[in-house]
Order: sequence, then C-alpha cells, then structure tokens
Amino acid sequence: MVNLLRRFQQPVLITLTFFVIIAFVILYGGPGTRLDRLGSQHIATIYDRNVQPTEYNAIGRMFEVCRTLGMLDVVIPLAQNARTMGEVTSNYVWNTMVLRHQAAEMGIEPTDNQVAEAIQKLSAFQKSGQYDHERYLQMVQMVLSPRGMTSVNLEELVRDQIRLQTIRELLSASATPAPDELEAAYAQRHQKVEVAFVRIPREEVAKGVSITAEEIQKAFEARKENLKAPEKRKVQHVFFALPEKAPTATAPSAEEMQKVADKAADFSVAGMAEGAKFEEVAKQFSQEVKSSPLFSRGEALPEFANQNRVTAAAFLLSEEKPVSDPFPTEKGYYILRLEKIEASRPLTLEEAKEQLTESLKADRVRETLALKTADARKKIEEGLKAGKTFAQAAEVAGYKADLPAAFSRADSTLKGPESGLIQNALSDLKPGGISQPLDGPEATLLVHLIARQPIDPADFEVKKKELIPMLQSQRAEGLLSEWVDRKRAAAGLQMVQAQP
Repeated sequence: MVNLLRRFQQPVLITLTFFVIIAFVILYGGPGTRLDRLGSQHIATIYDRNVQPTEYNAIGRMFEVCRTLGMLDVVIPLAQNARTMGEVTSNYVWNTMVLRHQAAEMGIEPTDNQVAEAIQKLSAFQKSGQYDHERYLQMVQMVLSPRGMTSVNLEELVRDQIRLQTIRELLSASATPAPDELEAAYAQRHQKVEVAFVRIPREEVAKGVSITAEEIQKAFEARKENLKAPEKRKVQHVFFALPEKAPTATAPSAEEMQKVADKAADFSVAGMAEGAKFEEVAKQFSQEVKSSPLFSRGEALPEFANQNRVTAAAFLLSEEKPVSDPFPTEKGYYILRLEKIEASRPLTLEEAKEQLTESLKADRVRETLALKTADARKKIEEGLKAGKTFAQAAEVAGYKADLPAAFSRADSTLKGPESGLIQNALSDLKPGGISQPLDGPEATLLVHLIARQPIDPADFEVKKKELIPMLQSQRAEGLLSEWVDRKRAAAGLQMVQAQP
C-alpha cells in the first residue's frame, strides 16, 4: 500500500526534488549555515551512541508536521511533562528515539500495509469520511516540502504512531477498572446534584469605580520603564496564488500546485541573491509588489488575508536576511521583504493614559469584588448556621439565589457562561458546603451544594458499558506515560551541549 501511495504521487515527488535540495543546502550546507553554528560535535548520547544535530533537527521537524496533522495521540505521550515550547520539542525528540529503540527490542515493526492504512485514516486526509488522495498530495506539497521532507518522512511518523498504539494496547491489557473506580466514575458523570448559587456582577461593581488623574500619574511614574510601544515593521510582499479549483475537479492537480511552488521558490532564491533588488526580481517574475502598513508582531492585516501567522513571520526577518522563504498558506505562497523597522520606544503619559486607566480600574474592581464576595460568604455561612436555607441567607446578605433543577455533569440542564465553573466547583464540595469565590466572565459566584441524589442502580448497570472502555483508555494512557518516563530514564541520555 505504501508503494501504491508513492506511485500515485510520483509526479509530485519528482518536481519536489528542487525543494528538497534547497532545504538541505539552507539547513546543512555551505558556509555560515545552521550546522556550522551548531558545530559538528554531537549534542548528546543515548543508548551509548552519539546524537548529531542533524538527527535532532530531523525529528524536531517531524514534530512540527505531527502537530500540523493533528496527531495528538503521538504528540501528547511523546511531548509530555513539558513546561515550555522548547521542552515540548526536546521531549518529543528524545522520547521518539526511546520509542524506536524499545519498539525494535520488542519486535514491533509496522508493515507497509499497516502504514498505508493508517495514513488513509488520518483526519487531515479525509473528506466526507473517506480518504481523499488529492488532500494527501496537497499536504505533501504544503507541509512536508517547505521543510525539506517527503512522504517517506510522513511514513516514518506514522510508524511511530503505530508503535505507540501497539505498546498502548499491550499496556491496556492490565487496565481493567475496579468496581469502586466504576462507581466513582459513574457518580462524577451521572449522579444528580441539587445546588444553589449567588452571582455578584462585576459590572455593578465597576460602575462605582473611578480613577483620578493623580492615580494615573503615580502609576505612570512607577511603571514607565515597562510602558513601551511595541516594535513595528513594514514589509513588501509578493503573492503566488494557487490555482482555483475547477468546477469539475475536487481540487487543483498536484502538477499545477507544484508549478506555483517552484515559481515561488525560484523567486525567493533570486530575491536573496547578493545585490538583488526586490522590485526588479518581481518584474522578472511578472509579480506585483505590494507594501504593507506598519504592524506589530502577530497583527492580522487584510493584505495577508488576516492571517497573523504571516505578519508573525515578518519578525523573523533581519537586515542581514531581509527576504523570506516562501511562506505557505491555504491560498498560496507569500514572500516578504523587510522594508522598515520602527523600534520599540517608551510611551508618553498621554499615550499610556488609557492603558493605565483600564489597568487601575481592573485592579480596583477586582479588590472591591473580592471584599464584597468575602462579606457575602460570611453572612451566608452565618445564616446557614442559624438554620436558614441558602436562599434565605443570601437574601439577608443582599443577593438573590439561583436554584436550578437537579442536574448531572453528563446530562446538565445548567446553562450560561458560568456553568463550567459551577460543575468544577462541585467536585470538591460536600453537601452543605459553600465554594470559594469563583471568578466567571461576568460575575463572581458562590456555589452551595444542597445534596447529592442517590445513585440509580439500574442506570448504573446500563452506564457501565460506556464507562469501562473510557476508564480502560484513561488507565492505558497513564500506563503509557509512566512507561515512556521509565524507558527514557533507563536510556542513559546525557547532554553534551545545548540542544539546537
């Protein structure tokens, strides 16, 4: 099946050769390249072998593809326990090496047929619930090619997915839930609760808050070192549009798309040449040069179809490298040229006035709301101790209690923007208890759990059928996470220099 997929894409892969060569020259070849900066020494050892920067970067690029394709069943277990994006990539790379090593020792080696079937099941290649080969070809073109990758890299990524799934299934054999786990899971999802709550609206508190000019001046003096206008940039750009879909076709042909990609790549190379002038290169390629207004990092502009990814890419440019590589979007390729940089600068008092006013007002509202909520909670608790109902105690405190119909997490009649907050607060509440203040989008809430209704034995037996596989899956994921941690700890990973 893998060979069959490759045979369908031969026209694409032949024309992609130019892209692949460019990518590898940029990444690994020539003076002053990334590999030169990293040095030729290995960066780590694992399983008593050296890991070169090229291997680390290759797997790191596969992680980017994995995220783009939405392969969360691979990303989550291999990038687990990360606190920063750098750690996410690092964990993925090292855990992938651990996975491949351990899978080889266990004799887990996906077949070509398994890989082909798995590729066709990826949601990124589905249309109306069916595998769409045109989408597959487009993904090769739009996601793999700009990274110097081909379908072979995608197949290896899918092999990792199958390896993980096989190990997950082996571990799940011992993941049968105990009776008390089933009952606890049922109670969490299906046991009905009776609650009451009060809302302390933020808007009402905000109406009584005002900020004086003196307070703004004082805040400006205290914060002016951090009050700065963001750096802004202005770029020229050309756009290579992908062909529109023909009425009788499901998508433009791969050959047509490749022609656009090749032309964009040729333009980028010509634009980066020493002494090249962007406007003259554009004339040679019959492309219209457009100029953007000044914009800040990640800002969405109509010139770039409101895609803030494009403007974010402009901030990767520099005076040394003012012209970008082709930037792929769903509609085509943008090539940017850095035209102007407006450096970040300190804000004047007048410029910072609105920002400071909003910040000071938000702080004041938050403080006032916290005091009012604490006072309300104290009065309600005193009322409950005196034998009043929650509604009666809330009325004495100056608030009207909401008394929704009994509900469960799985079948909730509770609606509104705070419903999720209320559901989560109930997990740790005992009957008769009042929650800590819950800050919702429009108000602060105090939730009171009146009672949990008895479990329905008949319904419990019915719901077991859906609970057992859910708990087995959760247990298997936990065991897989533990397995990855243990195997990585035993891999003898030792860093030699900073990761790329």
